[in-house]
Amino acid sequence: MKRLSIIIIIIIAISLSACKLFKQPTLEKVHDVKITKFGVDEIDVNISISIHNPNCYQLKIDKLDVDLLNKDRAKIGSATLQKRVVIPKRRSNALDFNVTLQTRPTAKMISMSDQTVYFYISGRGHGKVLGFGKNFDFEAPYQLDLKEYLESLIPRFQADGQNIFKLKRSYIKELGLSQATMSVDFVLLNPFGLGFNLKGFPAELWLNNTLVGRGNLASQMRFDDTIHSKDGSMNFKVSNFKALWSAIKGIVKGEIPYAVKGTVIIDAFGLEIRKPYEYSGSVPVSISDYILNKLQGAAKDKALTKPID
Repeated sequence: MKRLSIIIIIIIAISLSACKLFKQPTLEKVHDVKITKFGVDEIDVNISISIHNPNCYQLKIDKLDVDLLNKDRAKIGSATLQKRVVIPKRRSNALDFNVTLQTRPTAKMISMSDQTVYFYISGRGHGKVLGFGKNFDFEAPYQLDLKEYLESLIPRFQADGQNIFKLKRSYIKELGLSQATMSVDFVLLNPFGLGFNLKGFPAELWLNNTLVGRGNLASQMRFDDTIHSKDGSMNFKVSNFKALWSAIKGIVKGEIPYAVKGTVIIDAFGLEIRKPYEYSGSVPVSISDYILNKLQGAAKDKALTKPID
């Protein structure tokens, strides 16, 4: 009985000593935080961190939960360690976590001044040294720079592989003997819930590889997180009328394919973003209607100028 008591005391002493000697693992460094997918509904983020084992024995981490917190310390995303990790004594291991964020709430966190998202990386885990377990936690602030990503994403006019710049109709607004005006109506979607202003779209109008005119937006288009889509229009003045007439001659009822090549100018998050963008379509042309309108116009002019007896 006495021997058993001594053994129990020794075990308790060793346990207490081990607990005191078990130093808490620490977050050594946040290596990288990068966006792997920016979708309409969700943003996939990869977080790479290093956990340091300060103990003289190997550390076995059997549980680790990582949370992303916004500046108000509300949780916006989380991830869990998928398998046990062994860290050698006084060494560090790199661990990767994939976190999914909601797109629209995250978009609201983007700073207007420096195009960054500020958040906290918080972790809670459990590890063992020499068979004795202990909980540990850590937290570190981080700023994710989105400037280059936004400069590429916004003027790309694509979301989840789909075009968000959608043509509605193209038509000849005015057609005279020496000049013409063509209009293009379109819909621009805002699936990410970003705030931006489509400031301009100076562009060239091409028919059959020939430059025939130039144009721009009819008016600027402002978006915020509550606007999912907006109708817009572009107007083109056709100066190379010979090329236009060459393209449409011989067509009684039909359509002429065209291409628009220009530069979108966007104000977003304190940046002015300029990127080339092209689209193509076709404009319906009716020469018979055009000739009839001209004959009617000429007859009307003749009637107005006829002298009164």
